[in-house]
Amino acid sequence: MTNPQTTRGDVEVALEAIEASYLSPAMKAPNGDDYYFIGDGLRLQNIPALNPVLPARVAQSETVVEPASFIDYITMFKTSTAICKASLSRNQIVAVLDYHGRAREGADHALPQPQTHLATLQCPFDLDYAKWRKVIGQPLGQHAFAELLEDMVHTISEPPVADLMDAINDLKIDREVRFKSGRNDRNGTVQITYEEVDSEGQRSDGRVALPQEVKIVVPIFQGGGLIQLDAKLRYRMDKGTIAFIIAVPGLDKLERDEFRRIGEDVRNKTNTPVFYTA
Repeated sequence: MTNPQTTRGDVEVALEAIEASYLSPAMKAPNGDDYYFIGDGLRLQNIPALNPVLPARVAQSETVVEPASFIDYITMFKTSTAICKASLSRNQIVAVLDYHGRAREGADHALPQPQTHLATLQCPFDLDYAKWRKVIGQPLGQHAFAELLEDMVHTISEPPVADLMDAINDLKIDREVRFKSGRNDRNGTVQITYEEVDSEGQRSDGRVALPQEVKIVVPIFQGGGLIQLDAKLRYRMDKGTIAFIIAVPGLDKLERDEFRRIGEDVRNKTNTPVFYTA
């Protein structure tokens, strides 16, 4: 017969052994750690996660074409470590709104950031400026030049519109003519002399007065500020025909300066560093 005392003792020993080795089911913490209750007294044990849950971050990339929209976007969503990279060769500014921090006072605070929240400002040429840019430096025939001035008269501040329209109308010579000479007058005009022959064979001379310089007022980039281009009028004659050329000295520098002006406007209005790259 089994001794009851012995049996009870064996059970108590077995229970103590089980209690000492008890491991509760895992409980997951928000940061990815596991928590367990272990053994005698149900001690709480923390097991750090091997792959902790990453903090929430923004993964977003936006592209805009107006500087004002770009400035508003940066102002609304930037972090304290945001920077801008302005490409001088691509006319493009990229804002990295979650860039890493900077090193300060001898301690490296350049902690890594995901750099997944980006905003890009594309700087396309203004439509009117693009039309002028296409013909600058290109020879234009008599009628093509007259039509250009007529189409773009809204962008010309000088000479006065009335004077310019008179010159355009004079230039639209529908008869067959032979251009003979041209000269620059002291009053700021170009005098073009031509010869025409009527139906009876009679020859007569005519003149066309054109401005030596045309002041064009347009934004270079879409949404940018207005600037003035001082366009010079040049002409070439060859065997009775004439070609006009519009020249704007230093145009490349004007475009570069205007892009920098947009970059500095972004810097000042968003309090964000702007670094110029190739």
